[in-house]
Amino acid sequence: METVEDFDKWLAEYTPSPVKYVAVYDQLTGAVNSVGPDYAFQNEEHVIEIDTETALAIITAEIQIHHCQIDIHSGNLEIAEIKTLNKLDDVLHRIPLIQYTDISKPDIYLTYTANNQKLKVQLSSEFGGTKKYKDANKQRNFVWDGSTVMDFLITEYNDPNLIYKMFSVKINDLVGKTVTVNNVSYDNFSVYTRRLFKNYVIEYK
Repeated sequence: METVEDFDKWLAEYTPSPVKYVAVYDQLTGAVNSVGPDYAFQNEEHVIEIDTETALAIITAEIQIHHCQIDIHSGNLEIAEIKTLNKLDDVLHRIPLIQYTDISKPDIYLTYTANNQKLKVQLSSEFGGTKKYKDANKQRNFVWDGSTVMDFLITEYNDPNLIYKMFSVKINDLVGKTVTVNNVSYDNFSVYTRRLFKNYVIEYK
């Protein structure tokens, strides 16, 4: 029969199994949805083990969970760089035509297609957008300020005083997606903006 002394000896020698922490993530986007001990997510299909220090930092909100993402290819958890942009200056800049500039990897790429009267806005893949360039730098993982907005003016050619149309694009809406502006039915026009990024270009097709 087990005695009190036997139990005390067992208790003194008992070492609990270390807690394993996991992150539950979205299979398509890699966004982290939950973090906690593995036994709490036994029915979840898309989980990955993470180190205790990172897990506790997320659980205690020292690291915001929406700044975390799983790299689908490597299976590693990454903490996103928080990115907030301010205007580089307060001057309206005309976005140059691609053929008249030596910018090889613009941050913002506009494409106007006359046949369907659509103006497409893309962000460089380096910043999480859809515009890819040959020999581009590796994409950095960003969490963009959701309120960061770029304002554009469609104007008379080379004349920002005669405005045909205005539109705005949230940078968040350019992450992994392309924004299209419809009904841009002007024969000859320019696009102006106050720069948040350094390099912008436009291409006419």
